[in-house]
Amino acid sequence: MPLPLPLREIKKARAKIALYEASLDLIGSASFRAVKLEDICAKAEVSKVTFFKFFPQKEDVLVYFMCVWLLERRLEIEEAGLTGEGAIRHVVGRVADGARTRPGLMLSLIGFLAESQMHPCMPVLSDAELHLLFPGREERARSMSVNLFALFHQWIEEAKAAGECVRAEPTPVLTQWMITVFYGAYLTAHMCRQDIMETYDLHLSTIFRTKE
Repeated sequence: MPLPLPLREIKKARAKIALYEASLDLIGSASFRAVKLEDICAKAEVSKVTFFKFFPQKEDVLVYFMCVWLLERRLEIEEAGLTGEGAIRHVVGRVADGARTRPGLMLSLIGFLAESQMHPCMPVLSDAELHLLFPGREERARSMSVNLFALFHQWIEEAKAAGECVRAEPTPVLTQWMITVFYGAYLTAHMCRQDIMETYDLHLSTIFRTKE
């Protein structure tokens, strides 16, 4: 039986998650750049000094979101027993679902990644953060990778093994292709005012044989 977490660590994790959740609540259809730090801190009831202890720059909240979001998707995929194409379609489907309530979030993340010219290193969540974010599933979440490149590589390999993939290119090439689809199809749908899931389906049809 795990030892109880120190109260101090729980309080720190609560403050960090409050800032993260306040940021998500405020972004809506706006760009994250337009969300004021003062408003985030006021909504979370946390000081700016504390904010910067957790997130050295405001955009680090976007990276934290990506980490938590991927862990949530991985847990769902494991619980549903999804592999290969099914796992990939679940992930992009959840992106499309999120766009209905927070369309500015994914666009802000794409813009931040473009400016950074690199995929970010994901934060390591503390035991207290895992406890608050994934109660009862902490151990499973702790063991899961949130490296998007590695995940797409794994799922494409599974899709190939299951006969779901129609492409002959090597897996590393298709992994980059999927990264392009993951971010690019969302941006295309937004710019062309198209349905996001329909745009994802159109792009995925060039890689996979079937559709859920």
